[in-house]
Amino acid sequence: MLLTDPALKSYLAKRNLNNNNMKYHLIGIGGVGMSGLAKLLIESGNEITGCDLKKFPISNFQFPNKSQISKSKFQIYIGHSPNHITKDLDGVIVTVAALHKSSPAKEEIETAKKMGVPIIRMRQMVNKLMSKPGIVGIAVSGMHGKTTTSSMIATILEKAGFDPTILIGGEVRNIGTSAKLGSHFAKASRDKQYFIHEACEYERQFLDIRPKIAVITNIEEEHLDTYPGGMKDIKQAFKKFIKSLPKDGLLVVWQEDKNLMPLTKAAKCKVKRVSLNKPWPGLKLKIPGRHVLLDATFAARVAHEIGIPSKVIQEALNSYKGAKRRFEIKGTKNGVTIVDDYGHHPTEIKATIEAAKEYLNQKPKTKNQKLIVVFQPHQYLRTKMLFKDFVTAFDGVDKLLITDIYLISGREPKEARADFSKDLAEAIKKRGVDVEYISNSDNYCAIAKRLKAIAEFGDLVLTLGATDIYKVGEQFLI
Repeated sequence: MLLTDPALKSYLAKRNLNNNNMKYHLIGIGGVGMSGLAKLLIESGNEITGCDLKKFPISNFQFPNKSQISKSKFQIYIGHSPNHITKDLDGVIVTVAALHKSSPAKEEIETAKKMGVPIIRMRQMVNKLMSKPGIVGIAVSGMHGKTTTSSMIATILEKAGFDPTILIGGEVRNIGTSAKLGSHFAKASRDKQYFIHEACEYERQFLDIRPKIAVITNIEEEHLDTYPGGMKDIKQAFKKFIKSLPKDGLLVVWQEDKNLMPLTKAAKCKVKRVSLNKPWPGLKLKIPGRHVLLDATFAARVAHEIGIPSKVIQEALNSYKGAKRRFEIKGTKNGVTIVDDYGHHPTEIKATIEAAKEYLNQKPKTKNQKLIVVFQPHQYLRTKMLFKDFVTAFDGVDKLLITDIYLISGREPKEARADFSKDLAEAIKKRGVDVEYISNSDNYCAIAKRLKAIAEFGDLVLTLGATDIYKVGEQFLI
């Protein structure tokens, strides 16, 4: 059975998440969100099994000590099988992707239904954790900047001594993990515990989260496969999210966002607006980019509203080391700097390229200093529907390598083709950009070899994409 919200509430209300006799199976456990949730469940005393299609390093879970990943509490399987489902499970936790008709986990899920094991969406379990008495939920949503803003809020609260619970879409460098259970979680009813969560808008997942404090970074067209009505559907979803915030809550938004600002009228709670024209005072960030400065201002405003002194806010943000795959400097070889970023939407690409230029300008000048970008498009439908925006996103780069599109199983139309990126490359070339299409996307060694042939001392190579294109940079550095 797939639990609806009322059914889930009734089912989970009878169970204590801190009991060590709870047992969950997580499908798609290798993803950053699910692995993070698994970690929170284990740290709160539950038994976990999980599976994923591909093998991934156990280090993804970032456990501080090996005793927390003993086989008695934590078992991972590679691949999907109905044999993973046992009658003693208290629930099977799934991502949205696992519920698609073409999901490779279909047989596993059907087996759970036949056995009467509840199917629980990941976001429902996250909300159960966040709804625990004494927990103050802080959710960061919006199309761009969620991970950085969430990471910055976590860094500030950690610096201030709050020891928050976090579940974020990327490793927070200052904390050393993307997910952790705060020391006050078990006794949150007595000691206030903050829970910082990156709330994704894909398939309206964030509507199942009930935070007290919310940040909406921005709104624009994205995830159009799940918002067929475009901006109209997106605005409706965010308006519903805003209306769900409690009267004693807080909403922080970007003042310059014309799509977002009219929606704030639906808020019952206090609304605070931030602006790039008035960034938080005293900030000297280590990470370049105006978009990062905006994210820092979001984080600072939240921290200020919950009573953290300005000095602590400044110290925390000025010492912020970044998040994994968010303008992450991977290393330098033969004078060539490798930077990796998760950006895969035109707006993110433009902002990251500007940040890369800013970073280059701060370095000693060389004779032919170049910005070289390696981009792997993510999802055919996104590439097609935002084609014109992608064409202009790479203006100003000195060299661009575009790989085949990473096609997403279960989310692509029948006509989807990986080499559609060749059409994109041709359109970009007409704007005067030196672009090269590389068809062998999976052969990252070959792409790295091509980079070594064109990159020179003083150049910056920027890898962009939502999957594992960062491996190109890692191969270059070998």
